[in-house]
Amino acid sequence: MKAAVLYGYNQPFKIEDVPKPVPKGYEVLIKVAGAGVCHSDLHLWRGELKDIAPPTFPLILGHEVSGVVEETGEYVPPHIKPGSKVIVYWAYCEQDDKYALKGLYQLCSLRAPAGIAYYNGGFAEYMLVPHYRYLISAEGLEDLAAASVLSCAGATAMRSVKKIINEVDEDEYVVIIGLGGLGILALQLVRILTGARIIGIDVKKEKIERAWKIVKLSDYDVLIDASQVDVRRSIYEATGGRTVKAVLDFVGSEKTIETYIDLLSPMGTYVIVGLGSDQSLIPIRKMVVNEISIKTVFYSSYRELETLIDLARRKMINYKDIVEKIKLEDINNAIERLARGEVMYRQVIEF
Repeated sequence: MKAAVLYGYNQPFKIEDVPKPVPKGYEVLIKVAGAGVCHSDLHLWRGELKDIAPPTFPLILGHEVSGVVEETGEYVPPHIKPGSKVIVYWAYCEQDDKYALKGLYQLCSLRAPAGIAYYNGGFAEYMLVPHYRYLISAEGLEDLAAASVLSCAGATAMRSVKKIINEVDEDEYVVIIGLGGLGILALQLVRILTGARIIGIDVKKEKIERAWKIVKLSDYDVLIDASQVDVRRSIYEATGGRTVKAVLDFVGSEKTIETYIDLLSPMGTYVIVGLGSDQSLIPIRKMVVNEISIKTVFYSSYRELETLIDLARRKMINYKDIVEKIKLEDINNAIERLARGEVMYRQVIEF
């Protein structure tokens, strides 16, 4: 099979012919339809995650994957058969523990995620999945290749919104920082799942303009170009001088945390999703006297991804308009564009 192989940090991917895996036991071989190029792939490529996710080179990256079942091992049940359309839940767990038993495979003690550890990722024509339990049916989705973004970007946005779903009322405000792929999906999910008022923030005018076209926002929702205005003043103007109940930070930089955590109301929640900084200062006294909470998100549970795919199947989520399709041979340019901040939403390798 053809694959984009990485031999070391910051090195160019090499398009090579490599052996096509043969599934056995509980394994399933997927013919890849779409593989998203995620910011996590950029962090891995740069070596920024080597302390928490040390790879073994050579490596085939790509964890945001959709495809069609090609072949199954002898222990795979008959309802998973060749031709089945699937989305891969990429947080593989090597040893079941209390987290795995709850479907929180991404938090289990022995992790072996797709495209990072032992199994090849989706930057290849075929992908070997170690167990059929990591597959979710994608039947009924309009664009299988584009739907790959639900696997990571969508699932992470889903878990982020679930962190605040029981903490905001319809007349309260939720701030979403960063209107890239995750932010756009979060805008839609906040609207669907909470009914709260939304303030979306980005520093790029084109993302603000595109968000208005993609997401059906209410008259009470506001999108702010933080590069053009005093963002704190703009937020207070939008809320009528009120503080906000929740912040979903898809940037996660020292600057965003220090800027927006101060805008939270009593019992407000700040959810950090982005990996923009390794550390940040937080206002401890204000947090304590106002019972402000900080929560974090690492990917999603299996059930959360399953629920998201059902919403997409029912056409409640627009994922197709945040996808730019590319070819496998474009992978080096895709990573470089991502590093330069030139990518609007999500690049997806379509096979």
